[in-house]
Amino acid sequence: MAHYPDGFIEEVRERANLLDVVGRYVHLKKQGANWLGLCPFHGEKTPSFNVRPDQGFYKCFGCGVGGDVFDFLIRLRGMGFAEAVGEVATGLGMTLPVMGHEDAQQQQRRAERQQLLAVIEKARLWFHQRLHAPEGGPARAYLQRRGLQAATIERFGLGYAPPGWRNLLDHFGGGKNAEVLLEKVGLVVPGENRPGYDRFRERIVFPIRDHAGHCIGFGGRLLAQGEPKYINSPETVLYRKGEVLYGLDQAQTAIQRDDRVVVVEGYLDLIALADRGVEAVVATLGTALTAAHLRQLWKRTRRICFCFDGDKAGKKAAWRALEMVLDGLQADRHAHFLFLPDGEDPDDVVRREGAAGFRTRLENATPLMAFFLRQLSEGLDQTSPEGRVAIFHRARPLLAKVADPLLRELYHERLSQYLNLPQHPSIGEEEAGPVGQPLPPSPGIARHHRPRQTTQVAGRDFEQALVALLLRSPDLLLTWEEELSRLDLENPHLAALLSALLTLGSALVDGSAAPLWQRLPTAALVAQAEAILATEEVHMESLPEEFAGCLISCQLRHLNRQIDQKSREIAAGSGDNSRQFGVLLALKQEKRLLQQRKSHPVTRQVGS
Repeated sequence: MAHYPDGFIEEVRERANLLDVVGRYVHLKKQGANWLGLCPFHGEKTPSFNVRPDQGFYKCFGCGVGGDVFDFLIRLRGMGFAEAVGEVATGLGMTLPVMGHEDAQQQQRRAERQQLLAVIEKARLWFHQRLHAPEGGPARAYLQRRGLQAATIERFGLGYAPPGWRNLLDHFGGGKNAEVLLEKVGLVVPGENRPGYDRFRERIVFPIRDHAGHCIGFGGRLLAQGEPKYINSPETVLYRKGEVLYGLDQAQTAIQRDDRVVVVEGYLDLIALADRGVEAVVATLGTALTAAHLRQLWKRTRRICFCFDGDKAGKKAAWRALEMVLDGLQADRHAHFLFLPDGEDPDDVVRREGAAGFRTRLENATPLMAFFLRQLSEGLDQTSPEGRVAIFHRARPLLAKVADPLLRELYHERLSQYLNLPQHPSIGEEEAGPVGQPLPPSPGIARHHRPRQTTQVAGRDFEQALVALLLRSPDLLLTWEEELSRLDLENPHLAALLSALLTLGSALVDGSAAPLWQRLPTAALVAQAEAILATEEVHMESLPEEFAGCLISCQLRHLNRQIDQKSREIAAGSGDNSRQFGVLLALKQEKRLLQQRKSHPVTRQVGS
């Protein structure tokens, strides 16, 4: 991999003003030798983000992140290391050396890229100047009607392409060389048997930037009547529309702060929201969501909310986004869908309801699974067996894409609850994965093998057996004290007896010869213990294995109750859905580990 010489990197690090770099993104106040501010990497109300410019490092004592100036840009802007070094060096006015391990062809490509970036930047400045020139009057009037503040127009660098076929070409000199350069960056349309002409004419111009803030292309909205209303730069060496999210460079700090990103469809949707204070927003530039888009978003946040019109086209676009999100979905990633009233766009809503009203809509957006089930059910009779089975078969190949096995199982359970179907062994089990291979079995669902059998008897009251084993071998109280103290038995009488035995556990070291159960605090507890001992048969030769099996069975029973309760809460939509799913995933993971222990039981030496 190409990199800058070590000496150059150290010089940049030494000369960099960390306070200046961080100060572009964080409002800092001096306190002694430190500068304090609100951390851009997690939400907080009390400043815990410290910058030490004299020592060249930052540290957040809230979330624990820290590092030097390069680490800050890498984490905040999603840059690579070399890119971060280059940005800091350029800001210092330093000449970038040739990166190591570059051959002549790589050097030529890098030089060409720098040349094309310079061409695009020169065009961007010209468009911006035209907006503020006399010919930009109609464009300024349009932006004012949209209610955009002057500061927002400047922040996004909006411009104007006046009517005419060769205005930009003439600005670049009008010769063949200018035409070739502008064609390479998509600003000139090559003519057939005649000279090329400007691509953007009589349009408001929106600079399209990459995540590092470099202008790489443009979008344009037509001011006069006609079609198409919007156009974008064609794909070039610099601009790949399937990899670029409009506004990401501006939104990165807000995304870190809110731990959420809102995805809209167009330039003005995004700019209108940012103008009114909803800043963690990106746009897909009218293209379908791609895997590259998602990689960039998941890299920065664990929550994505897709905002679409409530009409048929909006729901169709939302479904395409859902299919993309499901593909490879992992734990602790949450997607929601916000549908606006028919005929309204984000600009209409935020202008009427303000930022607070729009954020309320975001908080109440439809969770992925709710939208998934609702859309699958369209046109089918959910009350009939045939309709429910059809929904089930529609869902299977889509849920099979989910990468995380616990999350996939959770979605299968939610589907079963929605269709009022019993948990079916084939749900998620037989469906082929994305490369045609069978998916791994979902945790907790048996396939063709069975777990290794323990000494416990089917149908046995595991809670009573557990207490009987403790009464026969009280040393187990000390060996398993921590697990027993967390145990929640269903039978209240057995729970009271277990609690009393744990309280008496310290008596095991006092040297008394009397059985522990005879020291129970009440006659009722003593009688209960005697009755259990009389009815429960205990095999002393296999007691440790039998006890471990009973304990795990009791723990699994308790976990299953918790999982059922949490599933009902999620189905009812009560509480924070994202947090509820996180709790449920943790419970499922704990259950999976217990099932593994049950299949391969581990015993402890008494007293260990």
